[in-house]
Amino acid sequence: GRGDAPSTINFPVLMVLVLIKNLESDNKMNKRNEAEALLLAQVLKLPCVAALEIPEDYLDSNGHMNMMYFTLVANLGWKDFFNQLGLPRERMLADHRSTFALRQFISYFNELRVGDKVAVYGQLVDFDSKRVHFIFHIVNVSSHKLASSDERLIMYMDMTTRRSATFDPDVLAQMEQVKAHYTALNVQPELSGAIKIGKS
Repeated sequence: GRGDAPSTINFPVLMVLVLIKNLESDNKMNKRNEAEALLLAQVLKLPCVAALEIPEDYLDSNGHMNMMYFTLVANLGWKDFFNQLGLPRERMLADHRSTFALRQFISYFNELRVGDKVAVYGQLVDFDSKRVHFIFHIVNVSSHKLASSDERLIMYMDMTTRRSATFDPDVLAQMEQVKAHYTALNVQPELSGAIKIGKS
């Protein structure tokens, strides 16, 4: 019997469709780059709380920094950031206090390679009587790109009972001042939506 006629490809039409797809892809990439540039400009208003050069032993088989080291690098900003909040390590040790992690959400934007110089910027988002919601942003100073944003929620702990503890009034007052400072900087964080805090 007679089969269906073979389909034909209209190459000019196909080329136009490919071009449209490429343009759409380029537009999406441009929009992403613009969004990242705007976010980076915001982050650079924040205080820098740590800096280092990425060593070779942080790399994985893909030739870039392994994801577990993003947390390690962000943690380098812990001391300076919590000093700003009125919670230096010496005070917490003397008061038998510490912090426990409740939630963490990391967004990866650009890879980090060996020799890249990076800086960590801390941002207080919110707090209540026992918890702090904050972000550590890692910026690749070498390429002028945002590498990651590490959003966290922590609980203040009494280590004698291993139960949650309430911040002292002077610490809460200090956090209020720090938050007011960030508000004045008009930095709008890109939040995951996975972490929310209600005043208690």
